[in-house]
Amino acid sequence: MRGIGKRRRNRLAPLGELQLEVLDVLQKTGPATVYDVLAGFAEERRPRYTTALTVLRSLEGAGLVTHETSGRTFVFSACQEADRVRSNVLRDILNRVFGGSPADLMSALLDIGSVTPELAAELRAMIDEYEAETTPGHESEGVADQ
Repeated sequence: MRGIGKRRRNRLAPLGELQLEVLDVLQKTGPATVYDVLAGFAEERRPRYTTALTVLRSLEGAGLVTHETSGRTFVFSACQEADRVRSNVLRDILNRVFGGSPADLMSALLDIGSVTPELAAELRAMIDEYEAETTPGHESEGVADQ
């Protein structure tokens, strides 16, 4: 446990795939032991116990996870909501990879073919709702479905 406080990293630093998966499991299960976290993974994707513990301690060092002790067992809890973590990761990618341009990010998503016509319609509806909520005088009623 030595040096954990001294190694505290920036919460916005990019998180790896395994770290995001562990946070997702903690969000779904709530407070959990390492074994509980491991049970949240599909068998073919399940990391080893020591790997999961290392990831949890790393997330704790970053201020994203805390633990309490129950006897000799650590019970870990996520400190931030999953949506906030996703927002931080996306903001980091947006700034570092796309120069802060949401249009460039969307263009890249369209270029790689990850946006289906159904998803495009859902995104249009989200944008319409956003505009209705944030634009003074813009009424959501009367916005035609396209």
